[in-house]
Amino acid sequence: MSREWQQTRMSEYVMPNAVYYQSIWAVRDLERMEQRLKQLNRATLQEGGILMECETGYKESKVERRAMEAAILSERVEGIRKALSEIPERYRKCILDNIVYNEPVTYPGKLWKLWKQKFLFGVAINLSLM
Repeated sequence: MSREWQQTRMSEYVMPNAVYYQSIWAVRDLERMEQRLKQLNRATLQEGGILMECETGYKESKVERRAMEAAILSERVEGIRKALSEIPERYRKCILDNIVYNEPVTYPGKLWKLWKQKFLFGVAINLSLM
């Protein structure tokens, strides 16, 4: 993949490089996170939605791990989707395709790059990276 560059035109949306790249990789991982969340939800429904444990003492359980994983994934997916909803609809698909698949953007001008920067900033804020 080619190198990603932040847009510095709008200084209020410039992030530290480490945060910028974490936002990029979180967006690139969105599809996997959504699939895993579906798997976890499907497994819970197949088990009847209620699981009981009869162990004495405290030890992290399978149910607890699954619930924590689902909660974390849900929060991350929701944060990315919320940031995407703040971008004009006509730019959403091209920005996602540019980030995830490194596809060139066909929009004339550079306005889409500013929306991309704002989207990644929103992802960073929603995922508590900043």
